Amino acid sequence: FINYYHPDIMGVQEPVPQQMKDLQAGLPQYKFVGVGRDDGKDLGEYSAIFYDSNKFKVLKSGTFWLSETPNKPSKGWDAAYNRVCSYALFKDQKSKKQFWAFNVHFDHVGMEARVNSSKLILEKIKEFNTSNLPVILTGDFNLTEETEPIKILSQNLDDSFYTTKTPHYGPKSTWQAFDINMVPTERLDYIFVKGFKVLSNRTINDRRENLLYYSDHFPVTAEIQISK
Repeated sequence: FINYYHPDIMGVQEPVPQQMKDLQAGLPQYKFVGVGRDDGKDLGEYSAIFYDSNKFKVLKSGTFWLSETPNKPSKGWDAAYNRVCSYALFKDQKSKKQFWAFNVHFDHVGMEARVNSSKLILEKIKEFNTSNLPVILTGDFNLTEETEPIKILSQNLDDSFYTTKTPHYGPKSTWQAFDINMVPTERLDYIFVKGFKVLSNRTINDRRENLLYYSDHFPVTAEIQISK
């Protein structure tokens, strides 16, 4: 599936170390940035960013925790689990243009944690992005768009679902719990950008052999172009 669509940059949520190894083995053209959320190394789920290493070079990268102590493995506020945001400063090998990418998986329980996670991510973007470069923020936010944490992000970044030049294609909702008989009703996965033109935005609801979804969430894709 990934090799067919071949995204330049891909944020993943929830893979455990063995799944990361399988993805890396099956995607030889890709490299990734990110660490396990439980120890900052290879324990627990990742929120990693895969990238086509033939097209991009990583200039800086890291991971911070969505908590009061973002520089070390930790669980924040009223969250159920440790949550992380991995990021990288990329350089396009051809155009030499640079941009930041952030990828995240929000907690599914703590509303205080999710509000503060949105605020922390915006603070970190401001802290890192001193040159005002274009920014991408991808993730499973475990929230619908009318909630406060998503509104906080939407007030500061562009939601590619709405800013796309070509109207969105595919279902609006992104979560189906692996149930092929379910009619999805919630959009929980987003691609936010700043400093990019959004040419297209799509929710992909393919099924493997028409029987099984690849994930309990539909992949969301966007074709974007640096504005300046």
